Amino acid sequence: MKKLYTTQNKVSLYVLQSRLKEQGIECFIKNEQPPLAGEIPPDIAWPELWVMDDERFAEAESIFENEKMELETPKANWMCIACGEMLEGQFDVCWKCGGSR
Repeated sequence: MKKLYTTQNKVSLYVLQSRLKEQGIECFIKNEQPPLAGEIPPDIAWPELWVMDDERFAEAESIFENEKMELETPKANWMCIACGEMLEGQFDVCWKCGGSR
């Protein structure tokens, strides 16, 4: 069992965990519920993603690098073709009419 990634951003951990599981790579999140403030320094208690099978760790690292680039690359703002509303790049569905990119 090896640690793949540590971050305070739980959403990115859940996305990465999902991608790994889609490829049949067993993994789990440790420190999913960090301790209360003051018990230990927060960066020590940040959530971590662990890969269960050491033999698949290199494959998991490769998937992680691809996902990391995708998660960190900001998406351009876009206009809904259904209603003309301008939306921020992180959204794939229009908040106004429910239309998709």
